[in-house]
Amino acid sequence: MRTTIFWIAQSILLAGFQYLYHPSLSLAFIGLLLMLGLVLLSTWSARRSARGARGIVIGLIVAGVSGFMFSKAMDVVYSLLSAPEGLRFTVTFESLFAALWIGVSSLVARAWLPRTQIQE
Repeated sequence: MRTTIFWIAQSILLAGFQYLYHPSLSLAFIGLLLMLGLVLLSTWSARRSARGARGIVIGLIVAGVSGFMFSKAMDVVYSLLSAPEGLRFTVTFESLFAALWIGVSSLVARAWLPRTQIQE
């Protein structure tokens, strides 16, 4: 049940953010899919990494790289679909915001969702 609530909340919040941020519905939808995929990657990584501070650091590194991946993927999408529309924030701000969202989501998932047993 927690997993369902987590992903429904992620989908609704991210859909709203993407709709408000991007100039067209197609870009918002592609951004939503990309962000959900990267949140999935980050939560999967956070739930399977080491416990304690080391696991949090690994999760934050994955989130930072995922934020950069989101920004670069959206650059490609904009180039292919609507480069003249512009109105995007700088890549630094977009990468940091995406990394922050992915990082917080993975930490919430790590704390709230049931964990699988890790064999050491």
